[in-house]
Amino acid sequence: MKSTIISMFIVLIVLITVPLFLLGEGDFATKFGFGGGSGNGAGSAETIEALRAKVPKNIQTVVTDKQVEVYKWVDEHGVTQFSNLPPQDGGQSEKLVLSPETNVMDAVKIPEKEPAAAAQPQVFSLSSPYSPGGMKKMVDDSRDLQETLNQRQAEQEQMMQDLLPQK
Repeated sequence: MKSTIISMFIVLIVLITVPLFLLGEGDFATKFGFGGGSGNGAGSAETIEALRAKVPKNIQTVVTDKQVEVYKWVDEHGVTQFSNLPPQDGGQSEKLVLSPETNVMDAVKIPEKEPAAAAQPQVFSLSSPYSPGGMKKMVDDSRDLQETLNQRQAEQEQMMQDLLPQK
């Protein structure tokens, strides 16, 4: 069973990669970081420079070891805005300095469970089925059940007679 699963997995990988390799322009391996290029390997300086050229210039890293200045303001629609530049319309903004050693988000506060309001033990009193009242209730329940079953049987017999053709 294990070998069947492994062989099916290998066949699946082959079925996915062969069309990509055959239909590609010969740079299949380089798309996934395997060899190619000028023969210097995936970590060559040419490859890294080519990747850096494709990265937009206005993107900054999310995680940094430097202090970051952020401007916070509310726009004319009432939406709170954050940016690394103050608002262009010259509106009032708050300058925040984020240190890499502090959390930006507040901790999640877990609400404390309220203690049960003086939970009193609930006492159920079950009458004994062997007492005279319990025996009477049991007999009455049995009669009601028997009446229900007799009624259902009569309804089923009537349905069967309606379904069968008359002679």
